[in-house]
Amino acid sequence: MMTSPLPDLASALRLQRDAGDVRAALERAGRELSTGRKDDLFAASGHDPRRLLAIEASQARAARESEGVSLSQGRVSLTQSVMGGLGELANELGLELSASLARGDYNSARIHAAGAQDAFRAAVQNLNTRYGGRTLFAGAAVDQPALAPPDDILADVSALLAGAVDAADAIAQVDFYFDDPAGGFAATRFLGSAEDAPRATIDEGASVDISRRADDPEVRALLKGLALAAATVDPAYAGPADAETDLLGHAADVTVASRELIVQSQAMLGLSEQRLEEASVRISARRDALDIAWNDATSRDPFDAATEFQAVEQQLERVFAVTARMSRLTLLDFLR
Repeated sequence: MMTSPLPDLASALRLQRDAGDVRAALERAGRELSTGRKDDLFAASGHDPRRLLAIEASQARAARESEGVSLSQGRVSLTQSVMGGLGELANELGLELSASLARGDYNSARIHAAGAQDAFRAAVQNLNTRYGGRTLFAGAAVDQPALAPPDDILADVSALLAGAVDAADAIAQVDFYFDDPAGGFAATRFLGSAEDAPRATIDEGASVDISRRADDPEVRALLKGLALAAATVDPAYAGPADAETDLLGHAADVTVASRELIVQSQAMLGLSEQRLEEASVRISARRDALDIAWNDATSRDPFDAATEFQAVEQQLERVFAVTARMSRLTLLDFLR
């Protein structure tokens, strides 16, 4: 009986299948070696993925919390910076104006008051600051400016002075404009919302206030003092005669008083900053613990991975050698 020199079909198919299986095992071992991760997470979970899914969900939630706290920290930090700048304006101009008036140096007082116009414009510009696409001092109306253009507000104050009969009347009208809810500032120049911006969440069920508005008492007091000082020494002043000293005195008093209110507001913001930092530390620790748990369940020991890769590689070489001998082909021909 004559026998065929060719391997039988069943043997060839079996070897081809074995080669495919070993190739797949080699690819898996290579991925585990390069990534340091188990390729089959279902098997790594003991065929019960609920724990891994729970860890993954907790990681995603902690990442969202971390992002939210980080955004809130950026907002409150910039808010603090703006409030600090307002406090410096109040301190410098208010104290200098008050000191000049106290010693009867009216020329110096006028010079300081003239600088109030630029200071007022800078204050309004800073109060319209945005962070992350949100206006910081507009309350809940985060998508629009907090204040109207500064020259519009200065024009309102100049008009009030022009219509006053004496210094007391002028002061009363300016106070009403800035302080009363029905005054022109609240009605037409503050463009934000009477509601605060949403509180910052720091933990489940816990939050802190990081909102400041351009119509808060300390801000209105500063704006009133700066605007009154600027309008009083404006070359176009048309207010009561001989009222300059009283108007500048009131402007100085209001501006100095606003400084203390601003400091108090900053102190409250500082407490919120502290709680946000504490929350950030807690979330970071929780994320680290979750990462450790995930790594314990899914990481692949590099030595074991390298050992397995070498073993599978040798197994594939043996399969190729057997196949080549059976088909009288070289390994290169087999791979083609």
